[in-house]
Amino acid sequence: NKYKEIEVVITHLHNDHAGALSQFILYLWFVYHKKVTIYCKCERIQEYLDITGTTKDGYELKTESTELEFIKTEHVKELDAYGFRLNVEGHLIVYTGDTSTLTPFIPYLEKCDEFYVDVSQNGGVHIKFEDVIKELKEIKEKGVKIYLMHLDDKEYIRKLNNNEFYID
Repeated sequence: NKYKEIEVVITHLHNDHAGALSQFILYLWFVYHKKVTIYCKCERIQEYLDITGTTKDGYELKTESTELEFIKTEHVKELDAYGFRLNVEGHLIVYTGDTSTLTPFIPYLEKCDEFYVDVSQNGGVHIKFEDVIKELKEIKEKGVKIYLMHLDDKEYIRKLNNNEFYID
């Protein structure tokens, strides 16, 4: 109730990233009478909201903001996926979302304060942690705080991590 504005960023339409979006919007609309602003560039976001029965009164859909820039990335062939750069009161955050590559994010890291990066043990549709440890250490040496996320095997990644990066 204390929040005047509620904004949600959707990187792709897998259930662990957008599965509860419709329910969240409906709850805020019918219980708190609050409209949600959704930022998303996914091609099928409107279709997704329509087939889940989300009332259009409960949300506003946007693809951009002065503080938010979407970064196209690779995840799975069935869905378009994005990470983003977010400016929060001059604090720059880069978030990969689920991705199989660091490449599209590298240009955004020069002036970045925090980097949230998708890693896994096996790679595939997520970045294999072993393959990017050296690159992440170089990024960290430039003063960027790095947070590892989407960990499929925390113990394995903790062992390789050697307390270099934050584990989220």
